[in-house]
Amino acid sequence: MMRTKILITVLLGIFISSSCTEPYEIEAVDYENVLVVESTITDELKPQIVKLSRTSPLENTDILVENGATVTIEGNNGENFSFSQNNISGYYVSNQEFRAQPNVAYTLQIVTSDGKRYSSSTVVLPPVVEMDQVYTEPIIDATENKDGVQVLVNTEDPTGNAKYFRYEYEETYKITAPNPSSFSTEIINYNLSTGTYDVILTPREPEEICFSTETSTGITQTSTTELNENKVFRFPVRYLSRFDPKIQTRYSILVKQYAQSVEAYTFYKIVKELGSIGSLLSQGQPGYVAGNMVAHANPDEKVLGFFEASSTTSERLYFNYEDFGFRKPPYFVDCEVMILDYLDNTTLDDDPNERETFYYLVTSKNYQVIRLAQGTLYTVVQPECSLCTSFSSNVQPDFWED
Repeated sequence: MMRTKILITVLLGIFISSSCTEPYEIEAVDYENVLVVESTITDELKPQIVKLSRTSPLENTDILVENGATVTIEGNNGENFSFSQNNISGYYVSNQEFRAQPNVAYTLQIVTSDGKRYSSSTVVLPPVVEMDQVYTEPIIDATENKDGVQVLVNTEDPTGNAKYFRYEYEETYKITAPNPSSFSTEIINYNLSTGTYDVILTPREPEEICFSTETSTGITQTSTTELNENKVFRFPVRYLSRFDPKIQTRYSILVKQYAQSVEAYTFYKIVKELGSIGSLLSQGQPGYVAGNMVAHANPDEKVLGFFEASSTTSERLYFNYEDFGFRKPPYFVDCEVMILDYLDNTTLDDDPNERETFYYLVTSKNYQVIRLAQGTLYTVVQPECSLCTSFSSNVQPDFWED
């Protein structure tokens, strides 16, 4: 029998401001077009998200969004929340902000564009458990080749009502371009036959300070069921090498903790374990993960994914590399600062045609002029080293603290 690999995207807590997905390459017998349902509603007041997609063959790495579905979340308290598909992301976003309420059972209802109906089992919000502490420690572990900073979490629930936790993070880091430019460069009047041109340098404010934000990927979970105390202690959420350019200037991390049901914890635990070696689609195989979604017309139809309700807490911290006595990490790229002479238009001196090189780098590679000397000597560098906006944003986040 022909065996075909497929890609499935497992969502890890989908939010408008921070969604994080990770592709899992898994092996299945033949390719099957299966609905994938991914959603976590939380006790945060915000637009909630449901993501619907289809499994796709390995040769198609695009996410196949399920379009035109009718999506509703129903609570047994009589509240119903309808969702509309976002034109950009393809996600289904609730038409109004809402938060999952304690002691309310929620059900996800889906009707696809071809009229097929799907629904989840009921889910209930787990108890809220505040994180006791989010903190950092320098770490040197030769066995794992780790030398840097570890972000750790401590959490305790004396009531014992919450035993399963999932963690995500959103990291934001400040970027300072090492070679800022005070000019914008324009080349005009290029003459193909002579190779001559005019260079116009216009003064501008250097774009040297930027901020980038990235969300975590992968499944990070822990359980206290096998511990003497219902306590999460020194649980590692994020590791950063001392050479990571993200900590070159200033770094911030927002750690999010989700209290889970045992069903949700078990589902994602199995997905993590089987994501690269098992079969999530082969019914009857050891790797099959059923989730909590079912098709109304055919209960044996395979539906991937999980709908869960999760209480969440978060905490943000900041640090600099100096806080740990580290040397400044290298920049994101190796900056190649070059001095090119417009008057050098020959290779007879065993040197590249610098006029031609300057033209090519500025017009084709967006190199930036950072200095002009003697009217014809241009010092240039890659855009990433001069304009941080070439790969980041110069908008400072509202939460940022220096």
